[in-house]
Amino acid sequence: MPRISFTLFPTGMARFVRCLGGARLAAAGIAAFLLSGQTLAQSQPDTATTPAEAVRLVSATAGGFTCAGVTVAETGKGLRVGGYVGTGEDAAALKAALTGLPPGIDVDARVALRPWPLCEALGVAGPLDRQGAGTLDLAFNRPSMVYRKDEKLEVTVSAGTSGHLTVDYIDTDGSVIHMVPMRLRRDDRLEAGRPVTLGGGKSAADRVYTITPPYGPAMILALVTRAPLFPADREEVEPAGPYLASLRAALAKVESGANPEADGGAVARSAFFTTVAE
Repeated sequence: MPRISFTLFPTGMARFVRCLGGARLAAAGIAAFLLSGQTLAQSQPDTATTPAEAVRLVSATAGGFTCAGVTVAETGKGLRVGGYVGTGEDAAALKAALTGLPPGIDVDARVALRPWPLCEALGVAGPLDRQGAGTLDLAFNRPSMVYRKDEKLEVTVSAGTSGHLTVDYIDTDGSVIHMVPMRLRRDDRLEAGRPVTLGGGKSAADRVYTITPPYGPAMILALVTRAPLFPADREEVEPAGPYLASLRAALAKVESGANPEADGGAVARSAFFTTVAE
């Protein structure tokens, strides 16, 4: 008997609030989930469908999503579906497409809901994120990736190559917080093998990030390039839409070779964590 399994996971994001020379993070209650685990019944049409045809059917559905990165692969008798979608409606449409497949197609689906602007940030940096695996790493002071009220968020960035570091906190309220570079922390240089920790408050150039309500998911996006992507005098907090458009353009210029100093020298890494009350 073919199966489709779904597992729901709560995730969330955090919102930035200035507080006496430091910063406070307040998570917004955005529900998100992964699809994997719970067995559901499939429809029973009369005609058989091959896994290759099922890939085309599901890919056609995913192709209509506006802020998503869904991957669909054939695996013997079934499909493996991964990636992310940007809305609950798209998640429901994908789930309907999978449950609508005929008998004989097993599905393992693990798809995260990443509301805008998180989905757009992943779309901008996703290819570089895959390249950054093993080259650029993010470590958090809570290995569980769960932060409770009043706990401090610290992010340590390490890289296998030297360059200029850009680290952004991206908020589903539609804001981006620049952790580095910014006016307080202008030095964006990162040396290979020498980790940089943000949020520790160990110097006058380092902000402190404290978790406050409401709670939910959060995203950190880090990039290393051979030349600075942006000047340090940008506003520390700015709207996500214009910033992500600027980031997309800056990365496209890096990849195109328009800036010889930065040509071919970009990698990215993203990470998600959750904040809770207790």
